[in-house]
Amino acid sequence: MTRHAIRLACAALVLIGVQAATLHAQLPGQPRAQPVARLRTALPGFPDPIALDTVAQYREMKAPMGAVFSAALPAFKALDIPIAVRDSAHGTVGNLGWTKMRQLSGRPMSVSFNCGSGMTGPNADSYRLTIAAVVMIEGLPNGGSKVGIALVGSAQDVQGSAKDPVACGSTGFTELRIEELMRKALTP
Repeated sequence: MTRHAIRLACAALVLIGVQAATLHAQLPGQPRAQPVARLRTALPGFPDPIALDTVAQYREMKAPMGAVFSAALPAFKALDIPIAVRDSAHGTVGNLGWTKMRQLSGRPMSVSFNCGSGMTGPNADSYRLTIAAVVMIEGLPNGGSKVGIALVGSAQDVQGSAKDPVACGSTGFTELRIEELMRKALTP
């Protein structure tokens, strides 16, 4: 290793140590916050499990956690997203991996995912996708809720398994639709 590489590695270790100390810091007289289990999913085409809170789009909703949780259920149903995770205590609704082809919520898959393209057009429209979609809700001190919506996918060519699966990027369309449906359900 060169001196420069060693210095970079030492700096990274110091930074990791500072971040770890910051995460465990607490104010005097305050109880230590309990760690929340992270939702992770393993999809073909991704080398490592995906921590869904790191890919979620976050927004605030002016409704308590229970009401937001109740609004997420019909939003998933309206979009034909199967619910396999339903945990009101931790504010989690969604599915950590199901397969689907051609359409999601009545629209071509390429509206929601970018999986590259081939001679016939967007791969998302002709490949088999494995998808994870989750809403993560956290109550806020002001009575509202912090809502994270995550959608990730991977695609496999259905012409044969000789090709490796590919990771897909979300376009953000389905996340916005979930949010719109939830906000509509919360509106009196």
